[in-house]
This record gives sequence, structure tokens and C-alpha cells, in this order.
Amino acid sequence: MTVTYQINVADLTDQYTAVVRGEMLREELPGWLAEAFQAVRAYLERAGVDPTGPPFARYSTLGDTVAAEAGFPVPHEVAGDGSVEPSTLPDGHAAVITHMGPYDDLDRAYLAARDWLGAHRYVPAGPHWEIYHTDPNTEPDPARWRTDVVVPYRM
Repeated sequence: MTVTYQINVADLTDQYTAVVRGEMLREELPGWLAEAFQAVRAYLERAGVDPTGPPFARYSTLGDTVAAEAGFPVPHEVAGDGSVEPSTLPDGHAAVITHMGPYDDLDRAYLAARDWLGAHRYVPAGPHWEIYHTDPNTEPDPARWRTDVVVPYRM
């Protein structure tokens, strides 16, 4: 099945976040993400901080492993607790691709971003991230899952 993605251009501003960081094999990522989101949610509840948006995960690939940070955007810098740490999502230009469907098909969105960047002669600028608008625990149909892929770039 061929999927056509629309690429939206965003001018991002710095965003405070509360995250858990880790490095793991790719196949360990789904379980790690669930634990990371749960840890950050619990920390934010204890700290009395409401997230300002849905959960996200930012990735860097290191051969067979993935370095990731996963958490939530927050309204201000948080102190953290050793496991949960303060971080930020960067400002700058980004291509944003909305993917509807299972996470296993996200590679298609990344290929669309790569092709779009190449056609415009833009260069990726730093790690990409995914924003998870749908909670698989409350929406069992993967065809209805919405994920935004955010790919920062330089002109």
C-alpha cells in the first residue's frame, strides 16, 4: 500500500520537558517507552506539574542501539528526581509529518521526510522525535493511532 504524506513546515520554539533517558536495543524500545512515560507521569503528579502536551520520544541511532529520551512537555523547567530529568525540545525549522496507523509503519513517514528534505536541499539538524497523540491503551485499533514525526532541519 502506498501512503502519501503531507509535510508541514514548523518554526519551533524551545519547549521545556521532563524526560527519562536511556540507551537500548531497538527491540527493547516499546517496553522502555511505556515504563519511561509511566515514570514521568508519576513524577509530574508528585511535583504538581501538568504536562502541556502529549508524550514524545526523541531518538538517536547508535549502530544497533538507540539513545532515547521520553517524556512530556511541561510549562517550566522541572527539578527532576534522579530518574526523571529536565530537558528541552529545540527551537528552529522542522518538517512535521502526521502518521495514522501502527508504529511499525512509521518508517514510511521517515522516508517521506528524508525525500522532502533532499528535494529542498535541507540538512537534518539534530535528533528527530515522535509525538504520540493516541494512547494504545485506550484506542485498541492501530489504524486510528496518530503520531507526529518531527524532523529538525537547517536550510
